[in-house]
Amino acid sequence: MIKPSPPAPYFNRSNKIRAFVLGCDPTAFDKEGKPIEFMTVFGLDKDNRYFSAIEPNLNELGLSKHCVYIQNLIPDFLDFETSKNKNWEIVAKLHIQDRLLEFDHFDPDRRLPVFLTSEIIYKVLLNDGEIRKRAKELYKSEYEIIIPGNKNKLFRKLIPLYRHPAYSLKKQLRYKDLILKLKPFDVPTP
Repeated sequence: MIKPSPPAPYFNRSNKIRAFVLGCDPTAFDKEGKPIEFMTVFGLDKDNRYFSAIEPNLNELGLSKHCVYIQNLIPDFLDFETSKNKNWEIVAKLHIQDRLLEFDHFDPDRRLPVFLTSEIIYKVLLNDGEIRKRAKELYKSEYEIIIPGNKNKLFRKLIPLYRHPAYSLKKQLRYKDLILKLKPFDVPTP
């Protein structure tokens, strides 16, 4: 079966990018098991359905989809959804360098943070030898809200902003306040 072209990243060319949002991959299926094709990441060219758990978190931080650059770690459609794909981490590692170069194109000084929409992305991006923490630990931490660039393969600040309902910033008020206090997306322009 021939796979469709990867969806384009989503960003508003007329707005300043304040952060990156990184999803897993575009793979999704309808109720009959047929692949759903997107023209842009998360299907943002048509509707917000696949971004509906992420956008409220951005809004809680005073951001919107119009001031962030949205992309998937794996831009290509795969045979299985992320949670059912036994090879996802192997394939994801092959795309890290591409995301690094892509983000560097827009932010060569690596000042802007990357919001991670899923725990599996965090696991793949964390440098070898770094202690991996579960989502609950990350969200309860007082000190490791932001994973510094020297601890990950994108060499940028990483911030878990998981789309799972348990990690909605409307429920995770302390975590939200810590992010806002650190202001990682309000960086000076060189």
